Amino acid sequence: MPPKRKPKIPARALKRGTHLWTKEFTERIGHDMAEWADEEFMELFMNFCYGGLYDRNVLSHKTRELCAVAACVMANAHPQLRTHIQASWNCGATKREIMEVIIQMATYCGMPYMLQAARIAANEVFPLLKRGEKAAAPPPGLKLKDK
Repeated sequence: MPPKRKPKIPARALKRGTHLWTKEFTERIGHDMAEWADEEFMELFMNFCYGGLYDRNVLSHKTRELCAVAACVMANAHPQLRTHIQASWNCGATKREIMEVIIQMATYCGMPYMLQAARIAANEVFPLLKRGEKAAAPPPGLKLKDK
C-alpha cells in the first residue's frame, strides 16, 4: 500500500500535544493513527482528546496527567502508561508523585497491575527522565511507524 500524505493535525490539538510531549511525537501519533484508521478518525480523536478534553482549564495539566496515569494502571494499558508518565513529568509531576499514584492503584486494581506499572515506571521510564529536562523521546515499548 503506498504511503498516504502526511495528515494535518488540528492546530489546537497539536499545541496541547506539543505541551504534553513534543511536536514531533504528537505528529507521529497522528500519522500512525491515520495509517491504521484514517485521517477523519485521527482528527476526531485529536480534537476530542488533545484539542478538547486535555485543553480544559478545570484541572491543572499535572493533575489531569496523574489521573491518566492512574487510569492506565487500572486498565493495564502499558504503552499509554509510558506516555502518560512522561506527560506527567512534562507537566511538573515528580517521580515520587507519579509512583505514589501508581502505588495507590493497588487498592483499586490489585497488586499485579500495580506491580507491573511500578516496574515499568521505575525500570523503563524514570531512567529517561532528567531533572530540568522535558521528556521528549517516545517511551520504550511504544511502536509508532516512522513518518
